[in-house]
Amino acid sequence: MTPKMSVLMSVYNGEKHLSESIESILNQTFTDFEFIIVNDGSSDSSPEIIESYSDERIQIINNEENIGLTKSLNKAIKQARGEYIARQDADDISLPNRLELQLEFLERYPEVALLGTGIYVIDENGDAIEKRIMHPNPKKSLLKGNRFIHGSVMFRKSAIDEFGAYNETLRYSQDYELWLRMSKKHNVRNLTAPLYKLRMHRGSILSKNIEEQQMYAVLARKLTLNEIKEATLLNLQEHPSNFYQILNRSDKMMFHKAVAYNHAQNNDLPSLRRECFKVFKLNPFDLENDLYLLSALLGIRCVRFIHQLYRYARYYSYKLFKFEI
Repeated sequence: MTPKMSVLMSVYNGEKHLSESIESILNQTFTDFEFIIVNDGSSDSSPEIIESYSDERIQIINNEENIGLTKSLNKAIKQARGEYIARQDADDISLPNRLELQLEFLERYPEVALLGTGIYVIDENGDAIEKRIMHPNPKKSLLKGNRFIHGSVMFRKSAIDEFGAYNETLRYSQDYELWLRMSKKHNVRNLTAPLYKLRMHRGSILSKNIEEQQMYAVLARKLTLNEIKEATLLNLQEHPSNFYQILNRSDKMMFHKAVAYNHAQNNDLPSLRRECFKVFKLNPFDLENDLYLLSALLGIRCVRFIHQLYRYARYYSYKLFKFEI
């Protein structure tokens, strides 16, 4: 019998939190799914942990060598049989009713192709650091930055059939580029309720290679706007130092703001201030950056307060007035 949904997870040396992550999916209130887990050439005990589960919904793909998240997810997508595809990262946790609530929303609103959720940010030990409300209707603001947490999303398999899977040309931000493609023709939404726990730790991809990750986000945007071609991107990847030279002022501001935000998440105030000053030099009248710069001068607690304040302002401006900020 064909499952209603396919849940995709790629694992590379994720033994520490893997069991908790797998069980958060197996214990969902919605049960009609297949769980495709890709062991991406792990050298730790991840393969043994995955094999220890006897649940018939689990399907395992073993890569002989590490090929990376994007190619692993594309392999899983080719095997997926569900009408809907949900993501789960190997060190994060889905709340028990996550899949049920996302499916209910997508069934109710067939015009929506992609649906994320609000999140709790947790630390290495699973303790909550932050509750984050994601933009409920981010289609118009998506070009300003990624408004989705990758592991929290669910999307229609038909959207992949229409637009293709993850772009393997991009070293990072492949998810953002795919969401931008989907948003060209379809609505994309977020549930504001936090249904996913995003783990932040030193080994997280979110905390490594910050500048390179955010540069690829800008390049993903430029690809979507047809401002660069894939062939140009492939050539540039041979010389990453040339990336910055092809950016216009708007691109540079987007890049430095995103890098600043990541430094804030890592409590790196000196780097945060440095990036905010770079944005200030590009445009001293950018109110959002000016607030972040001021908060960075006052300390990390003030930075977090401003971040939360901005998210709530964005949420309520849309909810009450349908106004995008």
